[in-house]
Amino acid sequence: MASDPPPAFPHPPRWQMTGADGTDMVPEVATFAAAIGLENAAPSRHSALLQIQLYAGAKSGRLNPAKVVHEIAILEGRGGPSKLKPATRFDRHAALRGLWHKHYLEDGIASMAINLRRGLKRHGLPLLQQMVDEAAAASEERFITEQDISAIADDAVRGTWERLQDQRSLTGEWIIYAVHAGSNYYLSLGNHKEGDVALRRQIESFCRHEFPFIADQLEPFEE
Repeated sequence: MASDPPPAFPHPPRWQMTGADGTDMVPEVATFAAAIGLENAAPSRHSALLQIQLYAGAKSGRLNPAKVVHEIAILEGRGGPSKLKPATRFDRHAALRGLWHKHYLEDGIASMAINLRRGLKRHGLPLLQQMVDEAAAASEERFITEQDISAIADDAVRGTWERLQDQRSLTGEWIIYAVHAGSNYYLSLGNHKEGDVALRRQIESFCRHEFPFIADQLEPFEE
């Protein structure tokens, strides 16, 4: 029995993808996108560029595509609520103004460290502050014990992370998308290090032929 053909890109890409041996990689990338649930989450509303980014990120071990698809599914009303920042329109990023972004949580220590630093700056160390306040209220001089240090450290890490989750304030990198006729069109991944202009040029180069309305949504800007 013949196997079913692999799912296609939403629109045929203008470029080709070949492996080191010259093999056409487009069917494999499309099959991968279907396997991770991207097509199910947003049928025909994701770019070939996004498929390629997810495939390459997974193959290199730099990205967990399930986390991206999870946030897309939430945006599509199929899960949630998200524990990360809510989706917002780009307003302070001139080169990307007109588009939207939703954070997804990267794997690894670096992402955790960024969030813990933000959380500690916002909330401080509530358990330590509670101990200080209780000692002051009792007019007592108290010493921090070994058990106290362990509890404070746990509050600094696990407690901070849980407070950010509860407030839906975890941050991460971007899923960049457009809103058109009441639906979301998922274009690209982005990170804070790439630069807004580079992200815009990438979207203009690779996504406008698939979703022509993007040209009207991206606002003019001066570099």
